[in-house]
Amino acid sequence: MDDAIDATDFDDILVPTDGSKSAREGAKQAIRFAKRNGATLHVLYAMDMGDADYVAVPSDIAQTRNRLEKKGQTFVAEIEDLATDADVPCVTTVVSNTPVEAIREYVDENDIDLVVMGKRGRSDPDKPLIGSITNRVVGSLDVPVFTA
Repeated sequence: MDDAIDATDFDDILVPTDGSKSAREGAKQAIRFAKRNGATLHVLYAMDMGDADYVAVPSDIAQTRNRLEKKGQTFVAEIEDLATDADVPCVTTVVSNTPVEAIREYVDENDIDLVVMGKRGRSDPDKPLIGSITNRVVGSLDVPVFTA
């Protein structure tokens, strides 16, 4: 029996991004998949507010949230521009959650067929094979995950 994945089964492809070079490479591959298969590209950035826990003043938390949201909007817009140039339909989302949880929830809530992501992101650029977030995503999803 042939267990190969039929790429034509992918109607909705998710690209999580952290703005890293690896994430952009994953996005380029996802755009190629989407173009070939007439799929919609979904681009997701997760604002991990856990880093803001040390902030004691609520106004500082709001400023941190705004800064992270602007950064996320910039990252998803970069990939949206690539998708638009390739004439691939694209949906962008910025959420407040940890990256792994955000990816899991987005996959479940949006019937994602394939996740395409970089092997490693900003927090672990020197790792030789696969980053910690990518590793956890690969191990926690029931849909195929392609790493670039």
